[in-house]
Amino acid sequence: MNVLLLCTACGHRLTEPLRLLPEVPPRPEYEGRKNPDGSRHAPATMPRGTYAVDPEPCGAPYVPHPDPDWCDAANPGNACMGDPDGQGFVMSAGPRDTLVVHPGDARERLEHNPATTEFGCCGPPGREGPNAVCGGCGAVAATEFRDCTGAYETHFLPEAVRVSGA
Repeated sequence: MNVLLLCTACGHRLTEPLRLLPEVPPRPEYEGRKNPDGSRHAPATMPRGTYAVDPEPCGAPYVPHPDPDWCDAANPGNACMGDPDGQGFVMSAGPRDTLVVHPGDARERLEHNPATTEFGCCGPPGREGPNAVCGGCGAVAATEFRDCTGAYETHFLPEAVRVSGA
């Protein structure tokens, strides 16, 4: 059954019709090569027209990882971020149970969050926290990971969206 993700604040439609997958697929390998459209983002984690609930922490805030040799580029927003206050790396302590979609299924319905100032060479890296707001009312809605340094996906905050039959 196809569903839509709607903004809980105003009811604005935030996605194209989606079907639920049982889990987030493994993040594809990425060699950093240019795509046919000229972009350098990694292959999308989610197929177009699908979504899944990600039980893992996602995005900001970040905390030091206890293992200084740890590096987990497979997780969005982590991409082996060095700890700016010490040695080793940081890991996400952000929200759990985000709803993950292909960026193309939401891009035209979201706007840039003016509270974030981050930028990447190929798109927003999502390291400052939710960087996308509802295109209807401006409520904080999602974190877009669209830079060439990590996964290519959009994570909706669970409290910012409701699932509705299409």
